[in-house]
Amino acid sequence: MKRKLSIAAVLVVLLGTVTGVSPAHAAQDWRCTITGSFSDAIPPYSTHWRAGARAAGSWGRIVYWLHEKVVNGQYRFDTADRASCDALIPPLFPVVGMQPQSLAGQPACTAPDMFSEIRDGKIATYYLVGQVRSNVGNLIPIPYTFRFWHVEVQRQPGVWTWETSVLAQC
Repeated sequence: MKRKLSIAAVLVVLLGTVTGVSPAHAAQDWRCTITGSFSDAIPPYSTHWRAGARAAGSWGRIVYWLHEKVVNGQYRFDTADRASCDALIPPLFPVVGMQPQSLAGQPACTAPDMFSEIRDGKIATYYLVGQVRSNVGNLIPIPYTFRFWHVEVQRQPGVWTWETSVLAQC
């Protein structure tokens, strides 16, 4: 098994050399390569909103997406996710779903672009990556603003690392 994995890795590198595409880029998800929002042209109709991206050190960059689907003839919030792109070592799960958190009135819904808090004795800074307004609910649609936050923690003075992402439903 180990030998088969080694052979597969060599083949990926050789393919990248021949095509001019690095192994990290060859395996990237569409969320990493598409630079703008778009809608599907064939059923089931969906719209994919690119909320934004932020560098994440050795993690490469994180790209945030909100997806809507058509319900009763109107677009409604369906899912949201983040994609790890351009990482030095591709992560095991390059795309991770994000669950919205109802945080009305909290800094995640009111801060204009960033805020900080003390968490476990360390400074955690939240950077607003982007926001998308979408309706929620099947019978009576209720509009919400979904705000995507990129959270970095200060591990030691001057050293910040990406820790997690938050999706606030406001």
